[in-house]
Amino acid sequence: MHIYPWQAESAERLLSLRAQLPHAILLHGRAGLGKYPLAQAFAKLLLCEHRVDGATAACGACPSCHWFEQGSHPDVHILQPSAMDETDEAGPERKKSEWISVEQVRHAIDFVQLSSHRNGLRVVLVNPAETMNAAAANALLKTLEEPPENSLLILVSHQASRLLPTILSRCHQLRVNLPEATQALTWLESQGVAEAGLCLGLAAGSPLLATTFADEDYQSRRRALLTDLSGAAQTPALAMAERYAKLAIADYSQLLQWLQQWAHDLQSVKLADRVYYHQDFSTQLRNLAMHVNLGLLLKLQQRLQRARAVVAHPLNVQMVLEDILLEYTSAF
Repeated sequence: MHIYPWQAESAERLLSLRAQLPHAILLHGRAGLGKYPLAQAFAKLLLCEHRVDGATAACGACPSCHWFEQGSHPDVHILQPSAMDETDEAGPERKKSEWISVEQVRHAIDFVQLSSHRNGLRVVLVNPAETMNAAAANALLKTLEEPPENSLLILVSHQASRLLPTILSRCHQLRVNLPEATQALTWLESQGVAEAGLCLGLAAGSPLLATTFADEDYQSRRRALLTDLSGAAQTPALAMAERYAKLAIADYSQLLQWLQQWAHDLQSVKLADRVYYHQDFSTQLRNLAMHVNLGLLLKLQQRLQRARAVVAHPLNVQMVLEDILLEYTSAF
């Protein structure tokens, strides 16, 4: 299978399942580790019509491999939120969703009940599994309890704790672990990622996520916010909130993430003199940590967590940011 360097152990464990293939596999771990490409590579290998015993990758030449690569394999069904479906041709009138609906799951169930087109497996890829709403998860559970013959469900999850315990218990679970920092940095540098160490820190060790943080515009916006936070005593909180509320219209979630990481780094420096995320602001963080009230900082982190929980439905972005930034400045 074509895999990333840090997936060797996970791939080996997947390959070992071929002798007695379970009806459902759950690949889980932090986002940005390439779990879905790994699931695809395994499914492609299982469906390959020219594979030989002991093969670790699909041949890439048979009809099955060509269909898989084109996204048109008759024995593969992909279950994902419609907002992620770049091939959706239903038109603009179809409402996009960030959740997998019960109707989508029922369609997948009908799919696995049919006979295989190529006299082999019928595979359903669910990505990410935690985006199934409650009704969808319960509908899928019925299939997991009584799986049709010659069917395989591969679930990919970034947050397995959000899945129903009954779903977890019916899947063969395989965790994809974070790579060692040295291995991740070597790979990022081979991909030409600038400031690889900084990007890897911002991604909490996930290499593929780190590649998205090398963007110049992303770094420019991040550094502008952190510069303001570094000089919070000189920058009125309400003025900051007004300015960033306008910028947050398109990326409010990202703004909150930076704020959470900044608060985490402040606490980490205060308690252990260590910066996890914003390594390029280590000096500023250490200067601020000498003056921060730890109790108020913990309250700020709780406030940020509540804001992240309702990030899709903020009552008023500017008011939320005013509350957060006022709490932030009061912590010093």
